[in-house]
Amino acid sequence: MTIRNRLALQFTLLVGLLLGGGLGTVYYLSWQNTHKLYEQRLQERAYTAATLFLEADEQSPVSIERARTRFQRNLNAEVVGIYDDKNQARFGTLPNAAFTPALLARVRRTRYVSRRHHEEQLVGIYYPDNQGNFCILVAAVDRSGQQRLAHLRLVSGGVLLIGMILSFVLGRWFARTALAPISQLVHHAQRVGASDLQLNLPAPPPPDELGELSATLNLMLQRLKHSFEQQQSFINNASHELRTPLTAMIGELEITLARPRTAEVYSDALRSALADAHKLKEIISRLLQLAQLGSGEARLPEGGTVRLDEVLFEACEEATLLQEGNRVRITLGDLPEDAALLTVPGDRHLFRLALSNLIDNACKFSEGPVLCSLAYMPGQVTFTIADTGIGIAPADLQHVRQTFFRAANAHGFRGYGVGLALAANIFSLHGATLEIESELHKGTTMRVVLAV
Repeated sequence: MTIRNRLALQFTLLVGLLLGGGLGTVYYLSWQNTHKLYEQRLQERAYTAATLFLEADEQSPVSIERARTRFQRNLNAEVVGIYDDKNQARFGTLPNAAFTPALLARVRRTRYVSRRHHEEQLVGIYYPDNQGNFCILVAAVDRSGQQRLAHLRLVSGGVLLIGMILSFVLGRWFARTALAPISQLVHHAQRVGASDLQLNLPAPPPPDELGELSATLNLMLQRLKHSFEQQQSFINNASHELRTPLTAMIGELEITLARPRTAEVYSDALRSALADAHKLKEIISRLLQLAQLGSGEARLPEGGTVRLDEVLFEACEEATLLQEGNRVRITLGDLPEDAALLTVPGDRHLFRLALSNLIDNACKFSEGPVLCSLAYMPGQVTFTIADTGIGIAPADLQHVRQTFFRAANAHGFRGYGVGLALAANIFSLHGATLEIESELHKGTTMRVVLAV
């Protein structure tokens, strides 16, 4: 069932309940009023009968004649009975099975009785007189009242039926009008595909819930567009980076196998192919690490901790072993006496890998010393890695965190443009931020700021 039909049915049900409740209340009040008025008429008939048959000796001839005139106007199926203390009928128009001794006893006990039996309505009064104490019973059928109530039921049912039909029709119209902006959003959303995520969904002019929905969907489309662009860039760059060592390896092997070679030439070709295979392995390893971090699958280990000063020494020691010459210098600022303040939750291996990538880049792009420092202040630890190398141009600085991006002046150095992006993701996983300051031909300073 569509939302429009569901809203129309709910609106119809609500109108039906309200209208039915109102009409039911009107009918109930009308029913009560009809029976009350007829009960009053029966009371008047009872007292008229008393005046005519019990008070004739005490009333004037004019009063008796007036009472006789009123009494002659019979009600529908009217039965009147006057009974003495011995339950003997002193007057009765017709016999009535409802006039039982139990009813007479009840009238004497309560002095007044009013009840209904099927269509018949009955009134009984206790009437003391100088001739004795009497019970006067009057029963009749209110035909006109029943006809009015039947007509009211018919009219109420018709009004209820017509009202529910109109409410359903109007409810569908109102629902269609209210949902028209959503239909427009659906129509525009159906035109959005992976190749045209730049299409924005229309936002209704007034700031309402539909406007918020449209803005949220547009924001989602922007994020999807950014993700698709990153994915496409990743695929293009990854295919290029993977193809380069493979092409070199295949070309070297094809040339070697083109004709018989000496053992020394075969050995050189195998060493070259092995070097390309190591490059390919390193690229694949970096890409797998980066893909795992970027997909959100990586999680900090439960209970894992990182001692920040120790992990810095380990990263510097690893970089020293890989670089020619001992150019890495370590300086420590004022550290807290409590070593626990330098211990944070995290993955020690990943954090060391990220720091090693930063130090490796600093050593790679600089021939001078690389200064690594650790500074502590209450609530914050800052790693600083500074070099005096080639630097980064201002136009390239905003792109260096992107995967496979390499600055214009970095193409003559080894690398794949993956290490810095991997390090930034690892720091983000640990809640740290990476800040980069650089000046072309003067060097680069990288700061990792971590809250403790």
